[in-house]
Amino acid sequence: MDKYEFNIKVEQIKKLVNKGDYETAMKIADGIDWRRVRSTSLLASISQVYERNEEYQEAKDILLLAFERAPIGKGLLFKLTDLALREGNVSEAEAYYREFCELCGEDPRQNLLRYLILEAKQAPLEQLIVSLERYCQDELDEKWLYKLAELYQKAGREEDCVRICDKLMLLFGLGKYVDKAMALKQKYAPLTKYQMDLVENREKYEEKLRAVEEEYSSGRRHREDEEIEADEDFDEPDDDSEAEEARRMAVGASLREEQAEKELAREISRR
Repeated sequence: MDKYEFNIKVEQIKKLVNKGDYETAMKIADGIDWRRVRSTSLLASISQVYERNEEYQEAKDILLLAFERAPIGKGLLFKLTDLALREGNVSEAEAYYREFCELCGEDPRQNLLRYLILEAKQAPLEQLIVSLERYCQDELDEKWLYKLAELYQKAGREEDCVRICDKLMLLFGLGKYVDKAMALKQKYAPLTKYQMDLVENREKYEEKLRAVEEEYSSGRRHREDEEIEADEDFDEPDDDSEAEEARRMAVGASLREEQAEKELAREISRR
């Protein structure tokens, strides 16, 4: 395969990934010898295509090619640990985890990896809670905040469960994990006025979210007009991506500002 044909195939994969068609993207990727590719970002992206198709061994093999070309990449080590766990190979995951900790001992994601390894080993509930608490103290991640609330529920720590649900709703305002947190909290405590407002005025707040998403998308389209070369990375839509989290947090901040204005108005009216 010459470079021209390679570039065409990579462009096809990129467009399919942006449409969410990972199965067809993988079929095209199967016809490329990725051992000849030098771009670590492209290799990492192709690894994600195989991961989305639950071909974890192939995903790991391609990610290892990227790691060979950029052995200091802590993000690659994190993903290799994750893929090994998905494949059910805990001992291999622990080996990657140790390398990750040696390379970046201050990175809070080591606590998340430790949690995932402990979970795979069916460790005691309290050990799981401690590792996930440490991660959530440093990172605002709605998925893992909700998971921590669930662990508190299992441990019978109802007050902690409610506290984390409140935190999640305050920080993110909208989204599937906010909805789950609302349902979980209501098992033990009623929703606050602010939280009820989120429920009763959902359409208004969802419209705000759409406006933020459109603003983000227009900026993204502008960047795509200045498209990158075929041997570089491509964007992958992901419900739990940092971009999605940033958009929801922006709406959450807007909701908190609006709530503060209402409270101030009520305070003034009482004077």
